[in-house]
Amino acid sequence: MIQNDSYSFHKNSSYFFLFLALIHEQIIEMIVFHIYLKKEEPNIALIMLALHIYSVIYMLGDYNLMRNSPIRIIKEKVVMNIGARRSLYFNLSEIDYIKPASIKYNKSGGIINEKEVFHATAFPRILTIIFGISDELKYEIIFKKPVNARGYFGQKQKTNKVLLYMDNSSEFVNEIQKRIKITVATTKFV
Repeated sequence: MIQNDSYSFHKNSSYFFLFLALIHEQIIEMIVFHIYLKKEEPNIALIMLALHIYSVIYMLGDYNLMRNSPIRIIKEKVVMNIGARRSLYFNLSEIDYIKPASIKYNKSGGIINEKEVFHATAFPRILTIIFGISDELKYEIIFKKPVNARGYFGQKQKTNKVLLYMDNSSEFVNEIQKRIKITVATTKFV
C-alpha cells in the first residue's frame, strides 16, 4: 500500500530572514507613517495604518501556511502549495522525466527566468527577478504536456516543468520515481 508523504521546502530557505526583515520594516514604517500623517492627514493615516496591519497579517499567514503545508505526495498525485501565493497539482503519470538542475545565467551574469515554469521555493520569485537572489536549485520535473498551476490572485497559468528548491529534494525525487515504477508495473499487469 502506498502511503502519503510530506516534504518541507522552507527550512533551508533564505525566506525566513527575508520574512523577519519585511515584518520588521512594516512595523517601523507603520509607526513612522502613522505619527507623521496623524498630524497632517488623519484620514490617510488611518488608511495607511489599516494597510500596514493587513500586510503584516498577510505575511504572517503566508509564512505559517507555508510552514504547515509541505509538498505532499498523495497516492499518485503531487500537491504543491507555496503559502497563499501559488499552487500546483499533478499526477505522477503526467511526468515525462526528472533531472538534476542548475540556475541558468545569461552572458552578463543575470539569472535567466524561463517562462511557463513553476518554482517550488519558499523565496518569492519577484525578488529573484529583481535582485538575483535565490535558494539552491536541485531538480527539475518535466511534464509530458503542460499542466495548470495557480498563481497570484488565482491566475491560472500553463507550466511545462517544476524547479525544485526543496530541503530534501533527493528523497522527494526518489519517492516519485519509486511510485512511478510501481504505477507502471501495476498497469502492465492489469
